[in-house]
Amino acid sequence: MMGVADLLARAAPFRRALLAISALTIAESFALLALPWLGGKVLGMMVAGGGPQMAEVVALLVLTLALLTALNIAAAMLSARTAGQVLAGLRVEAYVHVQRLGIAFHDSSRQGDLLALMTFEVTNLSQFLTATLASVPAMVLTAIGAVLLLFWLDPMTALALPLLLPAFVVLLKLVGRHQRRLAAEARDAEAQVMAVAEEDLELLAAAKAFAVEEQRAARYAALADQARMLAYRQARIAALIGPVVALVAGLTAIALLLGANTRSGRDPAELFSLLLYAALLARPIASLADSWGRLQWAHGTLARLGAVLAQAPEPGYLAPAYGGRSRGLIRFEQVYFAYPGREPVLRGLDLAIAPGEIIALTGRNGAGKSTLINLLLRFYDPQAGRITLDGTDIAAMQVQHLRRQIGLVPQRALLANGTIRDNIIFGRTDPGAERLHEVLRLAQAGEFITALPDQDETQIGDGGVRLSGGQRQRIALARALLDDPPLLIFDEATAMYDLEGEAAFVAACQTALKGRSVILVTHRPASLALADRIIRIEAGLAQLESRSS
Repeated sequence: MMGVADLLARAAPFRRALLAISALTIAESFALLALPWLGGKVLGMMVAGGGPQMAEVVALLVLTLALLTALNIAAAMLSARTAGQVLAGLRVEAYVHVQRLGIAFHDSSRQGDLLALMTFEVTNLSQFLTATLASVPAMVLTAIGAVLLLFWLDPMTALALPLLLPAFVVLLKLVGRHQRRLAAEARDAEAQVMAVAEEDLELLAAAKAFAVEEQRAARYAALADQARMLAYRQARIAALIGPVVALVAGLTAIALLLGANTRSGRDPAELFSLLLYAALLARPIASLADSWGRLQWAHGTLARLGAVLAQAPEPGYLAPAYGGRSRGLIRFEQVYFAYPGREPVLRGLDLAIAPGEIIALTGRNGAGKSTLINLLLRFYDPQAGRITLDGTDIAAMQVQHLRRQIGLVPQRALLANGTIRDNIIFGRTDPGAERLHEVLRLAQAGEFITALPDQDETQIGDGGVRLSGGQRQRIALARALLDDPPLLIFDEATAMYDLEGEAAFVAACQTALKGRSVILVTHRPASLALADRIIRIEAGLAQLESRSS
């Protein structure tokens, strides 16, 4: 399980900044410890009617206050900058690792949990590191310094202070245990709110179509209110513990001060300093109590972050890359596969696809057609059997290299909110205008893009909502063709078309399919006409189907 030590290890690149923050807060503590002594001197001189050194002591007090202000500003600015750097580092590490995890992990995880972890939880964690942990040495130093100076001023008074320590520790333990449980509940509620908001935005068109916006909004409001109440309970405890501890410490200090005052012969300046040091002692004690509560919260976040980072990347992700362009020879050999907790989908399936061959996969829903595609892309691995590409078991290949050999055109074109150009390139190296024009020509997308006011710089909205279904599929095809893959997969890519639209899309694909191995998952007649063979998936096996059936 990830702990504070692991967090500090991840912050190693910023250790100089963190040490500088600690040094500034420690210097601030020394300035703070000087204030009660100087303040007591000034007040004692005022009671005595002034003195020849009063001007110097007042000047020193003013300079100390100015130094304290400067140190406070410098520490706050450095802490804010370092928190931003640590936050960026943690976010990138979490994001990159989540990207490397397999589809199976994401299928079993709540997206809201991952989003919450990578956003507000990691933000609070960076602030905990820079604002809380970095200031702990200064708090401890201030508390120890105040106690030592109280001993110096009045040993009898200071000797009673250790009696408070056991009660203080017990209080922190009891409250900390409750805080950790409450923090976990609040975090889960916040993740649920985030997950539902994301889901409702994605399903907004369906909600409007069925006129259930108010019901969905009421569900969201109930979840938001639950999260609010848990956050308030958490904040209420945090708001109480610090001031209550400070109050107890302050009242104890006053009682001790009154006891000291009963002893005769005390210098007024010493009494004032004693009071101010007793008041000062309440500040670090309250801060340490608050830090203890934040530590309980941080433990929960670190445990969740550690659990995600402990997940191994999907098989083959970190394997060495080797091999050039594939010929497109694919073999499924005695492949068995079952999704967790379900009956096997494939039961010893054998299938060979020759280089440059076009095959169509048919079969009832749930027969295993898309499962074959997922296995070829290594989104999942078979429980038995193997899949080879050009004679090499894909389980031995670097998964990125494998997927670069395959161009996928899914049933639902997975487009991002950006320009047409952005969606075709999709994070890859810019191919240049000539190659982009070529893939647009192959995908028969150039004509409609040229007619748009901003052409390939046109913004298409979330999921390509500003384009028609056919236009989205052409963009998806252009994206699949960009790297000139030797294999193409069409997974129900024409399911949304009418017969005329399907015929037009199939005609557009004719040139793009030449020289490639192609798998068509389809039942549509126009798409089936493209295939050299039609394979029916039934009872977990592959069967050759005649065109007349």
